[in-house]
Amino acid sequence: MRMMPSEARSLSLQADGEKTHADLIRRGIDAANLRKLLGHCDGLEWRAWSGTVQLEDVDGRRTAMAVHVPPYRPGRRLGALIVLHGAGGTGEQVLPYFTALGDRLSLAVLAPTAQQSAQPSPNLDLAGIFGSRFSMPRWNLTGQDFPLAALRWARTRLGADPDRCVLTGVSMGGLATWNLGMRFWHSFAAALPLNGALSIWESFGTDRRTRALLRNTLPLPLFVVHGAQDTRISAKFDRESVQTLRQLGHRDLQYVEVPDGEHRLDTLGLTEGSPLFQRMERWLGRAGRGKPPLEIRHRADEDAHGRAHWVALSGIAPHTPGEIHARWPVPDRIEIEASGAQRVTLHLCGDQVSTSRTISVNVNGAESTIVFAPDLDTVCRTFRDTADAGLVAEQLVHLDVPQRSCTEPTEPNEHMRCHNADSI
Repeated sequence: MRMMPSEARSLSLQADGEKTHADLIRRGIDAANLRKLLGHCDGLEWRAWSGTVQLEDVDGRRTAMAVHVPPYRPGRRLGALIVLHGAGGTGEQVLPYFTALGDRLSLAVLAPTAQQSAQPSPNLDLAGIFGSRFSMPRWNLTGQDFPLAALRWARTRLGADPDRCVLTGVSMGGLATWNLGMRFWHSFAAALPLNGALSIWESFGTDRRTRALLRNTLPLPLFVVHGAQDTRISAKFDRESVQTLRQLGHRDLQYVEVPDGEHRLDTLGLTEGSPLFQRMERWLGRAGRGKPPLEIRHRADEDAHGRAHWVALSGIAPHTPGEIHARWPVPDRIEIEASGAQRVTLHLCGDQVSTSRTISVNVNGAESTIVFAPDLDTVCRTFRDTADAGLVAEQLVHLDVPQRSCTEPTEPNEHMRCHNADSI
């Protein structure tokens, strides 16, 4: 029986895994077919509308989210622009600054409102100097908050193309844009931090822990804007980050320092038709998340953002960032160097694997052999985790990370544990 992509997505998102599995089997859908259906576009028209909805994060907290869906344009797939406001603001206040950009590029504009942290934070917070002492709304930089909930909402409720989802924010939202971009760069087509910085800690000196993650954004297109007259968050912070990324060889990085720009968003010259608006529109119009790279470098300071496309770290040490360099040079060979973590997880799909369906994997010198075994429940589970067809796996393989390179031969499965239905 034929199944439409929208039906496959709806079915896979259901909490009752057994019922979903039985329905898919009854209709003759296997793991490979389901993954392809999840990533296929229905080509349906969308309805233009604006309003406010209730958004729920992973902890069950709720907030108001202002939404603007642009008019339908034939031949275009709907994308999403997640907008994060600054300290003391709301999504409703910041939304109007970006609706014109959304209309011109067929991007639904979603602007959630920050809430107070569910748990006290010991960090110098985005809401201001020593913000953890005060009850002020702020963004959670680990991703367990409303920005990624808004991204999921765009995919599940609007059918937004996961390859056309963009993140932006101003002030406190600009800091969150940098930090979420560093941690979840594989989830976005581009990021546009405005009057932001990597860390408010840098008011006192270099925040080495946060700057260690900056290189994660090398694959992520960035358009950074800062007002030269900003006295609340100095432009020097963004200037230093941009300089570092250029030295590292970032290939798609724009930096605009607005001479008369101050901290307020309305001083940056982003009104429709302005030179900066037009430049941003042209740049963003060609942004799109590409296919997963065959070589990945990623750093993470906690398990919550240990994943990057088809590899993930877990068991990350508390005070030492985990780091991974993974290469897939040929279809039957994966080479991994990892540190600061106990385990690596591979997210495998059939179109990556050799026709022999076996892959040799080397992790820090330890050799293993994997037999590719696609699993329908794994496809459903990984899609339910992210609602992102580009991050779906047909098989998950968990590998221990040796603390030093092995100099003696090991048994093929000594460092390997396969769990088809377990998520990291």
